[in-house]
Order: sequence, then C-alpha cells, then structure tokens
Amino acid sequence: MRRKIVEELTTEKRAGDNRGASIVELIIVVMVIGVMSAFALIQVQSARTNIRVQNSVRQLSSYMEKARVDAVRRHDSSSVTFTSPTTYTVKMDFNNSGLPVTRTFNFQDGVKLASSDLPNVTFNWRGRTVSSGSSCVTTFSVSDGKSGLSVDVSGSGDVTVENQQPSLPNVTYNNTVTSSDGINGRAVVGGTDAPDNTPCMDLSGGGIGGDSGPPACAIHVNSTSIVVKKNGGSTGSVLVSMNAAKLVVASFPSNLIVSPASQTVSMGSNYSITSKNTLRGPFNVTFTSQCGSSIVVKVNVTN
Repeated sequence: MRRKIVEELTTEKRAGDNRGASIVELIIVVMVIGVMSAFALIQVQSARTNIRVQNSVRQLSSYMEKARVDAVRRHDSSSVTFTSPTTYTVKMDFNNSGLPVTRTFNFQDGVKLASSDLPNVTFNWRGRTVSSGSSCVTTFSVSDGKSGLSVDVSGSGDVTVENQQPSLPNVTYNNTVTSSDGINGRAVVGGTDAPDNTPCMDLSGGGIGGDSGPPACAIHVNSTSIVVKKNGGSTGSVLVSMNAAKLVVASFPSNLIVSPASQTVSMGSNYSITSKNTLRGPFNVTFTSQCGSSIVVKVNVTN
C-alpha cells in the first residue's frame, strides 16, 4: 500500500514537470522578444538613415571633384548649383564632347540641406572656386533630421567632408642652398594673393541692427548675423526689442538651441543661441511677434 502511494506521487510529480510553460511565462517570453525586436528595428532604421546621408554626400562630393577636374581639363568653368534643399545641378562635360551640359541630381529620400543657404560652387580653369567672388571656404551641412555631415569647399577647390583633410607626414626639409647647387637665386615667383581660409559666410550683419514690421508692430534686433562655434563651443546672443510688450517666439533648426524659445519682449530681451552638434554652415533663426511681424537672424556655425 505504501509503495503504491509513493508510485502515485511520483507519477503526479512527473506529470507536473511535463505540463509545459504557464500562460504568464509565455507572456514574459513574448514581451522580451518584442522589446529586443523593437531595439533591433530602431538600430536598423538608424543605420539606414545614416547610410542615406553618407551616400548622398558621397555622390555630391564626387561630382564636385569631377566638375573641378573637368574645368581644368577643358580650360573653362564648371559648376555645382543647388536649386532646392534636395536637388542640385552639375554643369560639366559629361560626354567628353568638349561642351558642358547640365544634369540634375537628387539626394536620397529624407536627406536635405540642413543649412539655410543654397550653395553655388563654380570652378575656374585653374580648379579654384570663384563662388562669392573670393577664395574663402564654402561650408554647408546635409542631414536627415537626426544625423548629418558638413562639407567644405576651399578656395583652392579642395572638397572635404567633416574636416577629413589628409595629414601630411612629419618630414624635415633641408633649406640650405649653396652657390654650387645650380639654382638661380634671381628667380622670383609672381603673384600677390595670399590664401584665404575664412568661411564664405555672410558676416555683414554682425553688430548691425535690423527692423521689420509696421510702426505699431515693429520688431528690432541688435544684430542680424552672429557667429557661434559648433557643438556648444560658444554661445551667441541676440537682443530683441518691441515698441510695446508682445510675445516673441523663436523658430530655429534642430541643430541649434535658442533659450528661451519664447518670452514677452518690450524694451529689449536677450535670446541665447548655441550649437548642439557638429553641423556647420549658415542657419536661420526667425523671431516672430504676437502681432505678426518677424525678422530673421543668420547664425553662422563654424569650427
């Protein structure tokens, strides 16, 4: 009898051990799988958007380099001109016919210019840029709203992405020249132009005030252009004034921080502006008053 009872208890225990997972356990497993899948999906989507930005910038910089080489080869000019934040045209000899033609290219889906100005880069027969009539550096940013890359086109025509200039080797040069080296000491290299690596940004409004709107709703800023360093390197400020106390709201791109974003303005109130990532170039901040007037301040983000 006792043996029979022991056998029955053992059978019941085995049956309990083989009954499988409970509903609660299944729900926990499904939830864990769901969370892991969600994180994986987010990572995949982020990687895809980054690839779209990189591919778009890679194609753009490639055509800029080709346009530069084409200008030198034909002893003429070539250009890359943006017609919208997502579209640009390339004017160069695509068919090796000796004559330039214009073709239109688009960024990939979701990618566009982050900076406010539409770049226009023209290369002359020496491969140098003639944009803006100077030899400064044209800087602009391309982004998908989350990540982005900055592009620099120097006055000498060099195109770089995110300041990835090649590093020169540390070589010691022998500058000692003797009379027996067969070098004509009277040789003079002509030319007076010094290289200019300053940004091609409109700094004309720096420290110059601006007004907008009718007298009853006039809005005033103490400077229509300011300069800040990227990634929080420096903070700029704009003083906004109204004839009567009005609410003024700031509109700005996602790579900038404007504090406060809105406040009641009368005789003069400060707005501080900071860059929160590495995107560089000109960006617009618009101050709009409660009565409808608005004014734009250009924020030039540099290194």
